[in-house]
Amino acid sequence: MRAPVKAAYVIRFFQLVTEKQLTEAERELLRIKEKIERTEWNHGYYKALQGMLVSRRTNSDNPTFLATLDPDNRRALLDLKREFKEKVESRLYTDYDRGYFSAWADYVGILKRMNLKPAVTVQAAQLQPIARSETVEEASEHVPAPLTSWQEETR
Repeated sequence: MRAPVKAAYVIRFFQLVTEKQLTEAERELLRIKEKIERTEWNHGYYKALQGMLVSRRTNSDNPTFLATLDPDNRRALLDLKREFKEKVESRLYTDYDRGYFSAWADYVGILKRMNLKPAVTVQAAQLQPIARSETVEEASEHVPAPLTSWQEETR
């Protein structure tokens, strides 16, 4: 899988979007935009990230796809990730489309791995250094599991 920029930036963006820290997510998206290589695949990937941010900002009565994702339903996340991965690997789609679906597969994979709840924050400083060749999926293995209570944090 190709990642448009360092995986840490993308993981951080996913965390911020999930936690609805939209101003920070927008800053991270700008950082990604500055560093992204100009290819069709990366353009699709970036547009998916942009769509995630816009979707989180939407306050309409119609729930967006992003709002209906349940990070606690591991089975549904696994199925979604598989569907997106199939589209990424399919030759029926353009590079732009496959980049777009790849971003969604990465996001769902991060949700599944971190088992995030909207209020949980994983600080960027907690991320271990990521090798240049690592993908977002591989890099997310370094993300620590969220603390279950504030008491564990002080131990």
